[in-house]
Amino acid sequence: LLLDLILVGIVKAVVRRRRPAQNQMDMFATFSVDTYSFPSGHATRAAMCGRFLLAHLVLAAPLRVLVLLWVGLMGLSRVLLGRHNVTDVLFGFWMGYCQYNLVEILWFSPQTLQGLLGHLA
Repeated sequence: LLLDLILVGIVKAVVRRRRPAQNQMDMFATFSVDTYSFPSGHATRAAMCGRFLLAHLVLAAPLRVLVLLWVGLMGLSRVLLGRHNVTDVLFGFWMGYCQYNLVEILWFSPQTLQGLLGHLA
């Protein structure tokens, strides 16, 4: 999730897409609300967490559907609240999906890590 925060921050700083016109800057109880909307950080994190749950937990079909529904509703809520455009959310889903793939590729299994650390000792 730290990787996600960094990458979303970088993309937002580069693209600098303003939030939709109907967005209300009424989030006074938060720490850092940025003025840029592309991509949706909520969507990236929902996609990453959803993929994690689907990949690492043995879930019955109804629970798998609930995970997918949760991810979809997270994105829909960002559009309905006026915080993001549809493209912000769709790109956020894609970005979160790709970030999860990257983490899966770079993740060391406990056995691999023990082997690497065993050579150092």
